[in-house]
Amino acid sequence: MKIVINTAHQRFGGAIQVALSFIHECRRFAEHEYYIWVGSGVRTALDETVFPANFHFRHFDFGAITIQKTFIINRSLQQAEREIQPDCIIATTGPSYFHSKAPQIIGFNLPLYIYPESPYVQQLSFKQQLKMLLKKKAHFYFFKRDANAYVVQTEDVNQRVRKELKTSAVNTVTNTASQYYSEEQFTAPKLLPKEPDRFRFLTLSSYYPHKNLELIPAVLKELHQRGISTVDFVLTLKNKDFQAHIGDHPNIINVGPVPPPEGPGLYAECDGMFLPTLAECFSASYPEAMKMEKPIITTDLGFAKSICQKAALYFTPRNALSAANAIEKLVRDKKLQKHLIHEGSKRLRYFDTPSSRAQKYLEICRKYAKTVQS
Repeated sequence: MKIVINTAHQRFGGAIQVALSFIHECRRFAEHEYYIWVGSGVRTALDETVFPANFHFRHFDFGAITIQKTFIINRSLQQAEREIQPDCIIATTGPSYFHSKAPQIIGFNLPLYIYPESPYVQQLSFKQQLKMLLKKKAHFYFFKRDANAYVVQTEDVNQRVRKELKTSAVNTVTNTASQYYSEEQFTAPKLLPKEPDRFRFLTLSSYYPHKNLELIPAVLKELHQRGISTVDFVLTLKNKDFQAHIGDHPNIINVGPVPPPEGPGLYAECDGMFLPTLAECFSASYPEAMKMEKPIITTDLGFAKSICQKAALYFTPRNALSAANAIEKLVRDKKLQKHLIHEGSKRLRYFDTPSSRAQKYLEICRKYAKTVQS
């Protein structure tokens, strides 16, 4: 098949890692011809020199998406499609803002639209909820217009997307830790050597309001009131986001954005993973922490429990007291730490590997290429 992998519209976020992993894993499936539309988010982390002759790259930089910009995206990509005449097009996250002639497979990764019960959605003002509703209508218009089929990462999301978009063409392919987490080659340390009595939690994430990272200073305040001052948090935010939403604190270390290959090394320097998120379709942080044998503390919400099950301690969302309780329990109990790590290693068996995920993506492409073109 001639397959287009479309990342032209992608600028930032965890979806960049999914796209990069898929592109790299496609080298294992040499029977296809790949045309990679490289957006600004993927370009900075993609070394095109490592790919064989059946990979072809074309760069795009559309900047921030606006309604006016969607016309430019659509026109530019339609021209690129005419030159290639692909059998199938896949975008691992959408909407892609591109109406193709070839069948198009698009990933759905917008949790706020399908989890209205999220505490983040519930606390929005009327004006904010109205704005989100308008964005949802616009995004759903492009999804319905452009996708022949959808890819999601959990069965719960699958059922919700089927209901929201009124379609049965929804396929589940789980997210997972990237191939970098299977390589025992860590980059140079980013942190100073840690004293034995300190416990570091890593939150490997860009800033998004629904991640609820603002909870961390409140959690530290609660811990300090209990006389616990040896817990540190390691963040990976842009400095402007860190200063705007978190602020300097002696127990918070911000190392800045971390390229995907450097993620495992940073996990190795920490003792656990903390994710106070209020809405996800899937977070790769969960299998990454499991792969790196780090215990997990996260929010007591359906999406998190469906992914982690027994491999995490849970706390009440947006509740610093509840989070501090979970942290104190974990740092004081080494048997509990080992138990969660063991449960995480068991849970990893239920996720696709990077290779099997890519294979499933390609099988979906093959299915729809044949169905539409026959």
